Amino acid sequence: MAGYRRGVNRLRPPLSWALTALAAALAGATSAQDERPAALLQSGPTAATRLSPVTVYAPVGAQAGRTFDAVADFGRAPGAVLFVHELTRNTAPMIRALDQLGDELQVLGLFTSTVVLGADRNATEDLASRASLSLRLAQPLWVSTDGAEGPGAWALDRRATLTLVLCRDGVVVRSIAYTDTGRQDVPALRAALEELCGGPVPAEPAALREALQRNLPADPDTLRAFASRMAMRAWQRAQWPEPQQRPQREGAVAGERMQPGAPAAARPESPADPAARAHRGRAPDDEALRGLLRRIIRRDADAAALDAVFAELDRHVGDDADLLRQARDMLELVLGLDYGTEPARDRARRWLAAHPDGSAPPPEPAPERPGRGR
Repeated sequence: MAGYRRGVNRLRPPLSWALTALAAALAGATSAQDERPAALLQSGPTAATRLSPVTVYAPVGAQAGRTFDAVADFGRAPGAVLFVHELTRNTAPMIRALDQLGDELQVLGLFTSTVVLGADRNATEDLASRASLSLRLAQPLWVSTDGAEGPGAWALDRRATLTLVLCRDGVVVRSIAYTDTGRQDVPALRAALEELCGGPVPAEPAALREALQRNLPADPDTLRAFASRMAMRAWQRAQWPEPQQRPQREGAVAGERMQPGAPAAARPESPADPAARAHRGRAPDDEALRGLLRRIIRRDADAAALDAVFAELDRHVGDDADLLRQARDMLELVLGLDYGTEPARDRARRWLAAHPDGSAPPPEPAPERPGRGR
Protein backbone atom coordinates (compact mmCIF):
# COMPACT_ATOMS: atom_id res chain seq x y z
CA MET A 1 0.00 0.00 0.00
CA ALA A 2 2.83 2.39 0.87
CA GLY A 3 4.41 1.73 -2.51
CA TYR A 4 1.09 2.46 -4.22
CA ARG A 5 0.79 5.84 -2.46
CA ARG A 6 4.35 6.77 -3.42
CA GLY A 7 3.51 5.97 -7.06
CA VAL A 8 0.38 8.14 -6.99
CA ASN A 9 2.28 11.05 -5.39
CA ARG A 10 4.88 10.85 -8.14
CA LEU A 11 2.10 11.26 -10.72
CA ARG A 12 0.39 14.17 -8.85
CA PRO A 13 2.06 17.58 -9.64
CA PRO A 14 3.28 19.61 -6.65
CA LEU A 15 1.02 22.47 -5.42
CA SER A 16 3.52 25.05 -6.65
CA TRP A 17 3.14 23.73 -10.21
CA ALA A 18 -0.64 24.06 -10.00
CA LEU A 19 -0.40 27.65 -8.73
CA THR A 20 2.04 28.52 -11.50
CA ALA A 21 -0.30 27.10 -14.12
CA LEU A 22 -3.24 29.01 -12.64
CA ALA A 23 -1.30 32.28 -12.63
CA ALA A 24 -0.30 31.75 -16.27
CA ALA A 25 -3.91 31.10 -17.23
CA LEU A 26 -5.07 34.26 -15.45
CA ALA A 27 -2.30 36.30 -17.11
CA GLY A 28 -3.29 34.92 -20.48
CA ALA A 29 -6.92 35.86 -19.88
CA THR A 30 -5.96 39.40 -18.82
CA SER A 31 -3.71 39.79 -21.84
CA ALA A 32 -6.46 38.60 -24.15
CA GLN A 33 -8.83 41.10 -22.56
CA ASP A 34 -6.34 43.98 -23.10
CA GLU A 35 -5.91 42.97 -26.73
CA ARG A 36 -9.59 42.56 -27.52
CA PRO A 37 -10.65 43.92 -30.90
CA ALA A 38 -11.82 47.52 -31.21
CA ALA A 39 -15.34 46.35 -32.05
CA LEU A 40 -15.65 44.97 -28.49
CA LEU A 41 -14.20 48.03 -26.75
CA GLN A 42 -16.68 49.52 -24.28
CA SER A 43 -16.19 53.22 -23.65
CA GLY A 44 -18.93 55.32 -22.14
CA PRO A 45 -21.87 54.51 -19.87
CA THR A 46 -24.27 51.69 -20.67
CA ALA A 47 -27.84 52.25 -21.84
CA ALA A 48 -30.35 53.57 -19.28
CA THR A 49 -27.59 55.18 -17.15
CA ARG A 50 -28.78 58.56 -15.87
CA LEU A 51 -26.73 61.55 -17.01
CA SER A 52 -24.21 62.94 -14.55
CA PRO A 53 -22.33 66.25 -14.83
CA VAL A 54 -19.52 66.80 -17.33
CA THR A 55 -17.55 69.74 -15.98
CA VAL A 56 -15.72 71.62 -18.75
CA TYR A 57 -13.84 74.84 -19.38
CA ALA A 58 -14.36 76.92 -22.54
CA PRO A 59 -11.04 78.36 -23.81
CA VAL A 60 -12.67 80.22 -26.73
CA GLY A 61 -16.12 81.07 -28.06
CA ALA A 62 -19.17 82.70 -26.58
CA GLN A 63 -18.57 81.09 -23.16
CA ALA A 64 -14.81 81.63 -23.09
CA GLY A 65 -13.34 81.70 -19.61
CA ARG A 66 -16.30 79.91 -18.00
CA THR A 67 -16.45 76.54 -16.24
CA PHE A 68 -19.82 74.78 -16.48
CA ASP A 69 -21.65 71.47 -16.97
CA ALA A 70 -21.63 70.48 -20.65
CA VAL A 71 -24.90 68.51 -20.33
CA ALA A 72 -26.79 70.81 -17.96
CA ASP A 73 -29.11 72.07 -20.72
CA PHE A 74 -29.90 68.69 -22.25
CA GLY A 75 -32.93 67.99 -20.08
CA ARG A 76 -35.16 65.43 -21.83
CA ALA A 77 -34.07 66.52 -25.32
CA PRO A 78 -31.92 64.34 -27.59
CA GLY A 79 -28.25 64.97 -26.92
CA ALA A 80 -24.82 63.82 -28.11
CA VAL A 81 -21.56 64.17 -26.19
CA LEU A 82 -18.38 63.47 -28.14
CA PHE A 83 -15.35 62.84 -25.90
CA VAL A 84 -12.10 63.44 -27.78
CA HIS A 85 -9.32 61.27 -26.39
CA GLU A 86 -6.97 62.12 -29.30
CA LEU A 87 -7.24 65.37 -31.24
CA THR A 88 -5.64 64.55 -34.60
CA ARG A 89 -6.32 64.94 -38.30
CA ASN A 90 -7.95 61.48 -38.22
CA THR A 91 -10.50 62.48 -35.58
CA ALA A 92 -11.03 66.00 -37.00
CA PRO A 93 -13.59 64.93 -39.68
CA MET A 94 -15.85 63.42 -37.02
CA ILE A 95 -15.50 66.50 -34.80
CA ARG A 96 -16.43 68.81 -37.66
CA ALA A 97 -19.28 66.52 -38.78
CA LEU A 98 -20.84 66.52 -35.30
CA ASP A 99 -20.64 70.32 -35.21
CA GLN A 100 -22.33 70.63 -38.62
CA LEU A 101 -24.98 68.05 -37.74
CA GLY A 102 -25.60 70.02 -34.55
CA ASP A 103 -26.46 73.01 -36.75
CA GLU A 104 -28.72 70.95 -38.99
CA LEU A 105 -30.55 68.89 -36.37
CA GLN A 106 -31.02 71.54 -33.70
CA VAL A 107 -34.46 72.27 -35.20
CA LEU A 108 -35.34 68.74 -34.03
CA GLY A 109 -34.15 69.63 -30.53
CA LEU A 110 -30.66 68.10 -30.67
CA PHE A 111 -28.02 69.31 -28.20
CA THR A 112 -24.34 68.55 -28.82
CA SER A 113 -21.16 68.94 -26.78
CA THR A 114 -17.60 68.10 -27.82
CA VAL A 115 -15.21 67.65 -24.90
CA VAL A 116 -11.44 67.28 -25.26
CA LEU A 117 -9.60 65.16 -22.69
CA GLY A 118 -5.95 65.66 -21.77
CA ALA A 119 -3.54 65.27 -18.87
CA ASP A 120 -1.89 68.68 -19.38
CA ARG A 121 -4.64 71.27 -18.89
CA ASN A 122 -2.78 74.23 -20.43
CA ALA A 123 -1.63 72.26 -23.48
CA THR A 124 -5.13 70.83 -23.98
CA GLU A 125 -6.73 74.29 -23.81
CA ASP A 126 -4.22 75.60 -26.34
CA LEU A 127 -4.86 72.69 -28.70
CA ALA A 128 -8.65 73.02 -28.34
CA SER A 129 -8.45 76.74 -29.09
CA ARG A 130 -6.44 76.25 -32.27
CA ALA A 131 -8.61 73.35 -33.41
CA SER A 132 -11.82 75.33 -32.87
CA LEU A 133 -10.43 78.08 -35.08
CA SER A 134 -8.99 75.81 -37.76
CA LEU A 135 -12.18 73.73 -38.03
CA ARG A 136 -14.52 76.77 -37.94
CA LEU A 137 -16.69 75.19 -35.29
CA ALA A 138 -20.03 76.81 -34.53
CA GLN A 139 -19.70 75.44 -31.01
CA PRO A 140 -16.01 75.54 -30.06
CA LEU A 141 -14.34 72.65 -28.27
CA TRP A 142 -14.57 72.48 -24.50
CA VAL A 143 -11.89 71.01 -22.22
CA SER A 144 -12.67 68.50 -19.49
CA THR A 145 -11.56 69.56 -16.00
CA ASP A 146 -11.13 65.86 -15.10
CA GLY A 147 -7.93 65.28 -17.08
CA ALA A 148 -7.23 62.47 -19.51
CA GLU A 149 -9.64 60.06 -17.80
CA GLY A 150 -12.64 62.37 -18.12
CA PRO A 151 -15.51 62.33 -15.60
CA GLY A 152 -15.36 59.08 -13.66
CA ALA A 153 -19.09 58.34 -13.84
CA TRP A 154 -18.93 58.26 -17.65
CA ALA A 155 -16.72 55.13 -17.72
CA LEU A 156 -14.49 56.27 -20.59
CA ASP A 157 -11.77 53.99 -21.95
CA ARG A 158 -8.49 55.73 -22.83
CA ARG A 159 -7.83 53.19 -25.59
CA ALA A 160 -10.56 54.83 -27.67
CA THR A 161 -9.73 57.85 -29.83
CA LEU A 162 -13.34 59.12 -29.67
CA THR A 163 -16.29 58.16 -27.50
CA LEU A 164 -19.78 59.19 -28.60
CA VAL A 165 -22.53 59.07 -25.98
CA LEU A 166 -26.12 59.45 -27.22
CA CYS A 167 -28.82 60.32 -24.71
CA ARG A 168 -32.48 61.25 -24.47
CA ASP A 169 -34.97 61.81 -21.64
CA GLY A 170 -32.05 62.34 -19.26
CA VAL A 171 -30.57 58.85 -19.73
CA VAL A 172 -27.99 57.25 -22.01
CA VAL A 173 -29.36 55.58 -25.13
CA ARG A 174 -26.05 54.08 -26.29
CA SER A 175 -22.29 54.67 -26.24
CA ILE A 176 -20.03 54.14 -29.25
CA ALA A 177 -16.23 53.76 -29.00
CA TYR A 178 -14.03 54.62 -31.99
CA THR A 179 -10.40 53.60 -32.35
CA ASP A 180 -9.59 53.87 -36.07
CA THR A 181 -11.86 56.66 -37.24
CA GLY A 182 -12.10 59.21 -40.03
CA ARG A 183 -14.40 60.38 -42.80
CA GLN A 184 -15.64 56.84 -43.35
CA ASP A 185 -17.55 57.03 -40.04
CA VAL A 186 -19.41 60.27 -40.83
CA PRO A 187 -22.42 58.61 -42.59
CA ALA A 188 -22.92 56.28 -39.61
CA LEU A 189 -22.69 59.29 -37.28
CA ARG A 190 -25.45 61.04 -39.23
CA ALA A 191 -27.62 57.92 -39.15
CA ALA A 192 -27.18 57.55 -35.38
CA LEU A 193 -28.09 61.18 -34.71
CA GLU A 194 -31.08 61.16 -37.04
CA GLU A 195 -32.35 58.00 -35.36
CA LEU A 196 -31.91 59.68 -31.97
CA CYS A 197 -33.94 62.70 -33.17
CA GLY A 198 -36.69 60.61 -34.73
CA GLY A 199 -35.60 61.01 -38.33
CA PRO A 200 -33.89 63.51 -40.63
CA VAL A 201 -34.93 67.14 -40.93
CA PRO A 202 -38.07 67.19 -43.13
CA ALA A 203 -37.53 68.62 -46.61
CA GLU A 204 -41.10 69.85 -47.10
CA PRO A 205 -41.94 73.21 -45.45
CA ALA A 206 -45.20 71.92 -43.96
CA ALA A 207 -43.49 68.87 -42.43
CA LEU A 208 -40.64 71.04 -41.15
CA ARG A 209 -43.12 73.43 -39.52
CA GLU A 210 -44.83 70.50 -37.84
CA ALA A 211 -41.51 69.13 -36.60
CA LEU A 212 -40.57 72.55 -35.19
CA GLN A 213 -43.87 72.87 -33.37
CA ARG A 214 -43.44 69.37 -31.98
CA ASN A 215 -39.88 69.94 -30.77
CA LEU A 216 -39.91 73.57 -29.66
CA PRO A 217 -40.21 73.97 -25.88
CA ALA A 218 -43.59 75.13 -24.61
CA ASP A 219 -42.17 76.93 -21.58
CA PRO A 220 -41.37 80.60 -22.52
CA ASP A 221 -38.05 80.70 -20.65
CA THR A 222 -36.90 77.41 -22.19
CA LEU A 223 -38.04 78.60 -25.62
CA ARG A 224 -36.01 81.80 -25.25
CA ALA A 225 -32.96 79.75 -24.27
CA PHE A 226 -33.52 77.48 -27.29
CA ALA A 227 -33.76 80.47 -29.67
CA SER A 228 -30.70 82.04 -28.08
CA ARG A 229 -28.72 78.83 -28.60
CA MET A 230 -29.70 78.69 -32.28
CA ALA A 231 -28.76 82.35 -32.79
CA MET A 232 -25.44 81.89 -30.99
CA ARG A 233 -24.44 78.96 -33.20
CA ALA A 234 -25.27 80.98 -36.31
CA TRP A 235 -23.30 83.96 -34.99
CA GLN A 236 -20.29 81.82 -34.09
CA ARG A 237 -20.33 80.19 -37.52
CA ALA A 238 -20.31 83.64 -39.19
CA GLN A 239 -17.16 84.69 -37.33
CA TRP A 240 -14.86 82.32 -39.18
CA PRO A 241 -13.56 82.88 -42.72
CA GLU A 242 -15.18 81.22 -45.71
CA PRO A 243 -13.86 77.71 -46.53
CA GLN A 244 -11.88 78.92 -49.55
CA GLN A 245 -9.95 81.29 -47.30
CA ARG A 246 -8.95 78.71 -44.76
CA PRO A 247 -6.66 75.65 -44.95
CA GLN A 248 -8.17 72.61 -46.57
CA ARG A 249 -6.75 69.92 -44.32
CA GLU A 250 -7.39 69.36 -40.66
CA GLY A 251 -3.73 68.62 -40.01
CA ALA A 252 -3.20 71.75 -37.94
CA VAL A 253 -5.16 70.27 -35.08
CA ALA A 254 -2.20 67.95 -34.56
CA GLY A 255 0.34 70.77 -34.79
CA GLU A 256 1.10 70.17 -38.46
CA ARG A 257 1.17 72.86 -41.11
CA MET A 258 -2.10 72.88 -43.00
CA GLN A 259 -2.10 73.25 -46.75
CA PRO A 260 -3.47 76.69 -47.73
CA GLY A 261 -6.42 76.94 -50.07
CA ALA A 262 -4.83 79.41 -52.50
CA PRO A 263 -1.61 78.85 -54.47
CA ALA A 264 1.49 79.81 -52.53
CA ALA A 265 2.58 82.23 -55.26
CA ALA A 266 -0.57 84.27 -54.78
CA ARG A 267 0.38 85.19 -51.20
CA PRO A 268 3.45 87.12 -50.06
CA GLU A 269 5.71 85.06 -47.87
CA SER A 270 5.68 86.05 -44.22
CA PRO A 271 9.02 86.81 -42.55
CA ALA A 272 8.75 83.82 -40.20
CA ASP A 273 8.26 80.19 -41.06
CA PRO A 274 4.48 79.56 -41.24
CA ALA A 275 4.71 76.12 -39.64
CA ALA A 276 6.50 77.55 -36.62
CA ARG A 277 4.11 80.50 -36.59
CA ALA A 278 1.05 78.22 -36.51
CA HIS A 279 2.63 76.22 -33.71
CA ARG A 280 3.33 79.34 -31.63
CA GLY A 281 0.06 81.17 -32.20
CA ARG A 282 -2.91 80.77 -29.89
CA ALA A 283 -6.21 82.46 -29.14
CA PRO A 284 -6.01 85.15 -26.44
CA ASP A 285 -7.41 84.85 -22.94
CA ASP A 286 -8.32 88.53 -22.78
CA GLU A 287 -11.98 89.10 -23.72
CA ALA A 288 -11.31 92.40 -25.53
CA LEU A 289 -8.55 90.79 -27.62
CA ARG A 290 -10.90 87.97 -28.57
CA GLY A 291 -13.37 90.55 -29.83
CA LEU A 292 -10.62 92.26 -31.85
CA LEU A 293 -9.55 88.91 -33.30
CA ARG A 294 -13.07 88.30 -34.59
CA ARG A 295 -13.10 91.74 -36.22
CA ILE A 296 -9.69 91.21 -37.84
CA ILE A 297 -10.62 87.92 -39.52
CA ARG A 298 -14.02 89.04 -40.80
CA ARG A 299 -14.18 88.56 -44.55
CA ASP A 300 -15.89 91.95 -45.03
CA ALA A 301 -13.26 93.93 -43.10
CA ASP A 302 -12.21 96.78 -45.42
CA ALA A 303 -9.28 99.20 -45.03
CA ALA A 304 -11.21 101.58 -42.78
CA ALA A 305 -12.37 98.75 -40.53
CA LEU A 306 -8.82 97.40 -40.28
CA ASP A 307 -7.48 100.88 -39.47
CA ALA A 308 -9.98 101.15 -36.65
CA VAL A 309 -9.38 97.69 -35.20
CA PHE A 310 -5.56 97.95 -35.22
CA ALA A 311 -5.71 101.43 -33.68
CA GLU A 312 -7.94 99.98 -30.97
CA LEU A 313 -5.50 97.09 -30.58
CA ASP A 314 -2.67 99.58 -29.92
CA ARG A 315 -4.74 101.47 -27.37
CA HIS A 316 -5.82 98.31 -25.57
CA VAL A 317 -2.34 96.76 -25.39
CA GLY A 318 -0.64 99.97 -24.29
CA ASP A 319 2.50 99.07 -22.34
CA ASP A 320 1.06 95.91 -20.78
CA ALA A 321 3.58 93.12 -21.42
CA ASP A 322 1.03 90.32 -20.94
CA LEU A 323 -1.46 91.88 -23.37
CA LEU A 324 1.39 92.38 -25.85
CA ARG A 325 2.26 88.69 -25.63
CA GLN A 326 -1.37 87.68 -26.10
CA ALA A 327 -1.79 90.07 -29.05
CA ARG A 328 1.33 88.72 -30.73
CA ASP A 329 0.19 85.11 -30.20
CA MET A 330 -3.22 86.05 -31.61
CA LEU A 331 -1.77 87.55 -34.79
CA GLU A 332 0.71 84.68 -35.16
CA LEU A 333 -2.34 82.39 -35.16
CA VAL A 334 -4.05 84.50 -37.84
CA LEU A 335 -0.98 84.27 -40.07
CA GLY A 336 -0.14 80.66 -39.32
CA LEU A 337 -3.64 79.46 -40.25
CA ASP A 338 -4.22 81.98 -43.09
CA TYR A 339 -7.29 83.53 -41.48
CA GLY A 340 -8.97 86.66 -42.79
CA THR A 341 -8.29 88.53 -46.00
CA GLU A 342 -4.84 89.21 -47.40
CA PRO A 343 -5.02 92.92 -46.38
CA ALA A 344 -5.82 91.79 -42.83
CA ARG A 345 -2.87 89.39 -42.80
CA ASP A 346 -0.62 92.11 -44.22
CA ARG A 347 -1.68 94.44 -41.39
CA ALA A 348 -0.96 91.63 -38.91
CA ARG A 349 2.56 91.20 -40.32
CA ARG A 350 3.23 94.93 -40.07
CA TRP A 351 1.87 95.11 -36.52
CA LEU A 352 4.08 92.22 -35.42
CA ALA A 353 7.13 93.87 -37.01
CA ALA A 354 6.35 97.13 -35.21
CA HIS A 355 5.69 95.43 -31.85
CA PRO A 356 8.60 93.07 -31.12
CA ASP A 357 8.62 90.92 -28.03
CA GLY A 358 9.24 92.82 -24.82
CA SER A 359 8.20 96.26 -25.97
CA ALA A 360 5.06 98.10 -26.96
CA PRO A 361 4.77 101.72 -28.08
CA PRO A 362 2.46 104.05 -26.18
CA PRO A 363 -1.14 103.92 -27.37
CA GLU A 364 -2.21 106.28 -30.08
CA PRO A 365 -4.40 109.16 -28.89
CA ALA A 366 -8.08 108.80 -29.65
CA PRO A 367 -9.10 110.81 -32.76
CA GLU A 368 -10.63 114.16 -31.90
CA ARG A 369 -14.32 114.36 -32.64
CA PRO A 370 -15.46 117.15 -34.98
CA GLY A 371 -17.11 120.13 -33.36
CA ARG A 372 -15.49 119.72 -29.96
CA GLY A 373 -13.05 122.29 -28.70
CA ARG A 374 -10.21 121.72 -26.33
